[in-house]
Amino acid sequence: MFNVGDRVWLASCGTEQVTKPCPICYGKLRVTLLLGNGDSVDIDCDTCGNGYKQSRGVVQEYEYVAEATPIVITAVVGEQTMGSEKIEYRCGYTCPPPENLFLTESEALARCAEIVREEQERQATRVEYLKKKAQKSYSWNAGYHLREAKSLEERAKYHREKAVLCKAKSKEKGDG
Repeated sequence: MFNVGDRVWLASCGTEQVTKPCPICYGKLRVTLLLGNGDSVDIDCDTCGNGYKQSRGVVQEYEYVAEATPIVITAVVGEQTMGSEKIEYRCGYTCPPPENLFLTESEALARCAEIVREEQERQATRVEYLKKKAQKSYSWNAGYHLREAKSLEERAKYHREKAVLCKAKSKEKGDG
């Protein structure tokens, strides 16, 4: 329990847009496309080129930013009902959640890491990302994902076998 005037640490988490090198062209702005006949063509990278904009060599991504911030409790408001008590701490015009207030910075930083983990898990399990077709049932989507996984496993097996054969032919002909 905190009192008015106490200096406490607030654990908070948000997102921040960061600039990172393009994961496809690695900042070179161009990629080489290998055609089926063996010819190669240099083209602009579409990953770091946004719509009509030209390739920039960088992409914008969002990362979680968690920090412990020192704040001062300016008011404590309590409410008691039968069998429960609710305490609200105010810091200026904000009312931070009591579970994110700590006496030490290290405790707040530990909670920050926990908040980030919870947010990442929540994002990973959101319906928009979990379902291929949001209007279909979960059982349909589960079947879809299982069919896709099986198909990709079969394709991976096929390509591994072909790679082994190509390596063997390469050694046989001496062009490897």
